[in-house]
Amino acid sequence: MNLSPNSPRFLQPNSGHDQDSSLAEPTKVICLGSSAGGLSALVDFFRRMEPGSGRAFVVIQHLKADAPSLTPEILSRVTSMPVTAAHDGEVVLPNHVYTIAPNTQLTMSDGRLHVAQRTESSGRHKPFDRFLKSLAIDCRERAIGVVLSGYDGDGSDGFVAIKAMGGRTFAQDKSAEVDEMPQHAMATGCVDQV
Repeated sequence: MNLSPNSPRFLQPNSGHDQDSSLAEPTKVICLGSSAGGLSALVDFFRRMEPGSGRAFVVIQHLKADAPSLTPEILSRVTSMPVTAAHDGEVVLPNHVYTIAPNTQLTMSDGRLHVAQRTESSGRHKPFDRFLKSLAIDCRERAIGVVLSGYDGDGSDGFVAIKAMGGRTFAQDKSAEVDEMPQHAMATGCVDQV
């Protein structure tokens, strides 16, 4: 998959939004989901992403509940956009990157992030699906889902929701270190581009 953020089929121009205004609404909200092997794809994505695109980015990873995440620190090394762990009630701003913290679940409504403690104690935790479904409702055609390397089918239900609301979806191609998440997403028939 050509995950080049500058690909004309991937994302559209800023549509005239004031990129300098920290209070402007993002032109698009892009959620990237991954687990095993996904960090290198995330680094590559943000290394190539134009920092003044007017878009907001939310990174959802499968994280161990009891271990700290170094994702904000790692991504901060490859982009000039602010990269922070999401805080409850935080307004989603353009040209910012938000990451999920360990042992939490993340959703979005009314342009704000909502952080809660993870409720699943056992079984399958699907943080990517949970966020994508809320993103689809909140941002409709401005929602974009990108599934990267990872295990299980997390993201598949969220891709269906994004497409139902007019958003766009992308899956990493065979370059994914672990292709289960991209393959499950493609099996839904709701992937716009690989």
